[in-house]
Amino acid sequence: MAKIFSLDAEVDGLYGVAFAIAVTIREDGVEIASFVGRVPDSVVTDDWVQKKVLPAIAAMPITHDSSESLEEALWDFWKSTWTMQNKDELKPDPSLAVIAHCGSPVESGLFRRCVERDPSRSFSAPFPLHEVGTALLLKGEDATSVDAYNKKHELTVPFDGVSHHPMYDAVAAAVAWENLIK
Repeated sequence: MAKIFSLDAEVDGLYGVAFAIAVTIREDGVEIASFVGRVPDSVVTDDWVQKKVLPAIAAMPITHDSSESLEEALWDFWKSTWTMQNKDELKPDPSLAVIAHCGSPVESGLFRRCVERDPSRSFSAPFPLHEVGTALLLKGEDATSVDAYNKKHELTVPFDGVSHHPMYDAVAAAVAWENLIK
């Protein structure tokens, strides 16, 4: 089974700045690396997000002082997965499948903001960003819920959390993806 980079971000409304991000990198169903970051709740102005997401991440430590620094830390983590394509060029690892449950607009927007800050990154962001929701739909499942799929197929999510916690969502999407593609 290929390695996967499963990303989830929580943003201030669907098109707002990121305030919590998590990534699990898995190989053969086992986590081999991870990234978790969060900024202070004060960046969150969306009422729905304040009520539904902030309680789910209450125990997450604050790791960055701004959304921009959080997004840049994610970019640095993404860069750490790159491999040498030739003796002079670091590029994203072509064997790494990058996934998000429903990657647009949140996760795709996250990488877009990173590229907009530094246009030299234009050909270094994840491509393609695979949609777990689309894979679910193609299998006749509810595209909006990896939790429903995982429960139906008795798959265990090895993270103690709930929906809207970015690491829980990243791991749950990875578990579903691994089962869907085998």
